[in-house]
Amino acid sequence: MATVVFIATYDTKGVESDYIKKRVEAYGAKCVTLDVGVGGVPTAVPDVSLADLCAGSEYTVDIIHAMPRGDAVGAASDLVEKYVQKLFAAGECHAVIGIGGAGGTQICTQTMRSMPVGLPKLMMSTLAAGNMRWYVGDSDISMFPSITDVAGINCITQMVFDRFAAEAAAAALWYESRWAEHDTRMKDPSVKRIGQTMYGTTTKGVTRAREELERRGYETLVFHASGAGGRAMENLVRRGVIHGVLDMTIAEIGAHLVGGLHDAGPNRLDAIRDCGIPYVMVPGGADTIVLPPMSDLPDKFRHGRILNKHNPTMTTMRTNVEENKQIGEFIVRKLRDAKGPVKILFPKGGLSSIDKPGLIFYLPEASEMLLQTLKEGFRGTNVEVIEDDRHLYDEGFGEDAAAMMDRLMKG
Repeated sequence: MATVVFIATYDTKGVESDYIKKRVEAYGAKCVTLDVGVGGVPTAVPDVSLADLCAGSEYTVDIIHAMPRGDAVGAASDLVEKYVQKLFAAGECHAVIGIGGAGGTQICTQTMRSMPVGLPKLMMSTLAAGNMRWYVGDSDISMFPSITDVAGINCITQMVFDRFAAEAAAAALWYESRWAEHDTRMKDPSVKRIGQTMYGTTTKGVTRAREELERRGYETLVFHASGAGGRAMENLVRRGVIHGVLDMTIAEIGAHLVGGLHDAGPNRLDAIRDCGIPYVMVPGGADTIVLPPMSDLPDKFRHGRILNKHNPTMTTMRTNVEENKQIGEFIVRKLRDAKGPVKILFPKGGLSSIDKPGLIFYLPEASEMLLQTLKEGFRGTNVEVIEDDRHLYDEGFGEDAAAMMDRLMKG
């Protein structure tokens, strides 16, 4: 039977959790509740208690209750993650759901992030309208706003809880009955998959490359270079789902070094280096750092910078000469010892749709610094830096990048 594993803090949300459990079961799925409340006595009876989670570990309920709250939340997060992984390995988990405020959201989403892509993960949170990057990461968690706090049964929470339960049950039923066909397709050895990265300002070049790759028989997976996108792509490289990467939007690297919103973290390019897959980089988007709206810009970016109102909720900033040097040095550090074949195709005519003469991000000295840093850094290595006079958007450039990827794939 399709089983929903439900993580909840029964010390504060036991009554609400029991209500949701009953609704999940009314919609046709089994529901197993796990108590991760660290603040006191449960207000209802879960299927798996905090004591059950502690069994065989260094913790007891009394130890956790005596810990500072932050440490207790960390301990509960680790305990439930291990428990749910065991349920999943035994075939007893077809969806993971959770409810919570700040502490509950942290506990539940830590477990969800550890589960494989495709397994339904649904988090009802009081924080769902805020910044979710720390909770979602590069996973496929669906955040579900609670509207009111998760406190009591009333005309709003009853409606929200019921819809949450219906979605959870339907997701578990889908996974139990349909997941095998999707998993089989992802593991099909006859299909070769290429990962690509894209921004709105690199779309035309990336699309031409994608269409050419598909014409040549590849399946393409395109990721928005949002920080989470690059991490998700590299996770799929490590899982063997992606067999080669045509990385045409590297703004996540600049974001990490400079402090932008689309920071992929310090491990961007690690999977490329370690897994030995064919890799072609076109440093599109190296000109761009994504920042908050103009009204919310940090003071350090307000003066002496080239700023562009990308949309009402987002500002983009042109990387300067020194930042392009840092981006190049990061790439060299990561890829100079890559296990697989690596080529860098550099479009000297421009790195994005707004990096060309007469447009706001045209700053040739910054792009030239990136090019020279790459050339000098890779001198004497197996990484080839190829200069191309065209713009990223010029007709034929994306197709040629795809052809280069194809040659590396075929050895």
